[in-house]
Amino acid sequence: MKKKIKLVWIAAFVVSFLTLADSLAIKAESVSRIIANVNGEIITSKDLDDYCNFLKYKNPEIEINEEFKKNLLQRLIEDKLIISQARKEKIEVPSSWIKDRMQAFISSYPSYEAFEASLIKEGLTITALKEKLKAEYLTQKIIDKYVRSKISISPQEITDFYNNNKEIFREPKKYIIWMAKIDSEEKAEELNNKIKSEGIDSLDKKSYRLVKLEVEEKSLKEEIKTIVATLKEGETKIQKSSDFYYLIYLEKVIPSKITPLEKAKEKIHSYLWEKKFREEFTRWTNNLKKEALIKVYD
Repeated sequence: MKKKIKLVWIAAFVVSFLTLADSLAIKAESVSRIIANVNGEIITSKDLDDYCNFLKYKNPEIEINEEFKKNLLQRLIEDKLIISQARKEKIEVPSSWIKDRMQAFISSYPSYEAFEASLIKEGLTITALKEKLKAEYLTQKIIDKYVRSKISISPQEITDFYNNNKEIFREPKKYIIWMAKIDSEEKAEELNNKIKSEGIDSLDKKSYRLVKLEVEEKSLKEEIKTIVATLKEGETKIQKSSDFYYLIYLEKVIPSKITPLEKAKEKIHSYLWEKKFREEFTRWTNNLKKEALIKVYD
């Protein structure tokens, strides 16, 4: 009987131990589990969380959700490949660069204590932040070599893009108007007569509370847009709204027009450069991925 009780007790202990072990394993897995393997280098859920925290630290406006994390994992995989390439080429990270970047972070806070508190809040340590900065430097340098250095935009490309996409550079119709908010119809009529007899340029704009606006047609409220559409340059209109009267004077209509090439060049250059960068970066990282052994775990 005693032997039977002893066996039952041992069995119960084993079950309890296994249950506890499973519980601890589940807890450990929830803290950090392997989510990807890149050429034998693992990426853990903690790595992903740390990266999220780092990006959130740099830009608090970022919204962290599952889709964001999914895309970020691909970036982590690319980062592993890129940093691996940088290490193969023995790129060194200057300590002065890390020091300057750290100082930039610290100086953006009212005190060092506030800086440390923000790190803790985002789940980061100073060591982790420095490691992220080192990785950032290596990534930047290797991308400079294999991607940015291969990008160039010729004047002809800019001209061709402009000629083929002129409507993109169409400036909307605009109005230059003067408006005054007046508390009585009598005062509104008085101002209206002064504008007609003396001209708006001769009036003391401050005393009459006249406000000058240069606005796109689409930015006007519907009721104002309707009134302005009926006016010719130099004409006025008084409109009652609630307990006030609005005097509207149309100074000038600026027709819709195409921005000249000279003014559009910088914008076109930026657009074409970004487009080529994305294409070249994708081509380069895809080649790195083809040569790598990558496994993503659910």
